[in-house]
Amino acid sequence: MNIGAIAIGSNSTRLLTRLENGLEDRAREDTRLFSGLNEQGDLSDEAMDRTVRAVLRLKKRAIQFGAEYVMLLATSATRDAGNSEEFSRRLLAGTGLKLKVISGNKEAELAFKAASGGKYCAVLDIGGGSAEMTYGNEGKIAKSVSAQEGASRLLKEGEIASVRDAERVYARVIGRLRNAYAPLLSMKRPPELRLIGGTGTTAAAIQLETDSHGQELDGTRLTKEDARRQLVMISALSLENRAKIPGLYPSRVHIMPHGLCILLATMELTGFEELTVSTRNNLDAAVDDQDLLSGLTRETSL
Repeated sequence: MNIGAIAIGSNSTRLLTRLENGLEDRAREDTRLFSGLNEQGDLSDEAMDRTVRAVLRLKKRAIQFGAEYVMLLATSATRDAGNSEEFSRRLLAGTGLKLKVISGNKEAELAFKAASGGKYCAVLDIGGGSAEMTYGNEGKIAKSVSAQEGASRLLKEGEIASVRDAERVYARVIGRLRNAYAPLLSMKRPPELRLIGGTGTTAAAIQLETDSHGQELDGTRLTKEDARRQLVMISALSLENRAKIPGLYPSRVHIMPHGLCILLATMELTGFEELTVSTRNNLDAAVDDQDLLSGLTRETSL
C-alpha cells in the first residue's frame, strides 16, 4: 500500500509517506496546537485553522509523492481538548480526512514498535503534551505508561529563563513522574534506553553540533551528564542567544529546557545513565498498523 500518515502532535504536525517500492518522504510543520488550548480546555479557532491548513499542505505533499491512502492521527493536545469533535469536523471539511485520536497507550505502543527494533529495551517518547515510557522485548510490550508531562504542557506552566528556573521545574517534574512511572519502577530495568521525539533529535543535533535533523542523528549516544550539561547551557541563555546554538532550532528555544527536564527526570528515576537517540517515530509503526489502516479510502485527487 502506498500510504501517507499524518500525526497532529502538541507541538508539530508530521508526515511520513511510504511507498510499496520502499521510497519514503518525511516532513513536519510547527503547528503549536497545545499552546492553543485556553483556560476552559478548548482549542482556539486560530490554532485549529492553522493546523487544518498545515494538514492540507501535508496531504497534498503525500499524494504528490505517490500516496494513494492518507491516514490522519492526533495525540495529546487533541485528546485533552474539550472541543475535539469540532476540530475533527473542521479537519474533515478542510482536508477530506477523518481524524483518529489515539490513546496514550496506543501512542506508547507505536513508539515502542517504531524504535525498539525487536530488542529488549525501554523506549521514551517525549512529546509536547505527554511522555510515554515503555519496557518490552522482541516487539512485545511488558509495561507502558503515558504521563501528562510534555514539553509544551510544561511551558504553559512557565518559561525557563535561568538555571534556577530549570532546577525548580526539574524538581516538580521528577515528583510527578515518580507517581506516573510507579508501575515501571518496580520492574527489572531493560539494558538499553532509546529516545524518540523532538527533544531527542534536538539533543542529538546539539551534541553533534549540526543544524541538520536528518537520519544522520540516528544512533547518537547521549549520557545523563550530556543532557544535564545541555539543560544548564540552554537555561542560562536568552532566547536570542539560544537560537545561535548549533542544532537548536528557533522553534524549540522555548521548550527545549522543559523537554530536557523530562528526560533527566526519567533517567534519574529509572536508573539509565545513557541512551540512544532514534530518528524513527510513531508514524513508522502507524503505516503498518492494521487497526489504523482500516477504513481508509483511496485518494482520487489533490
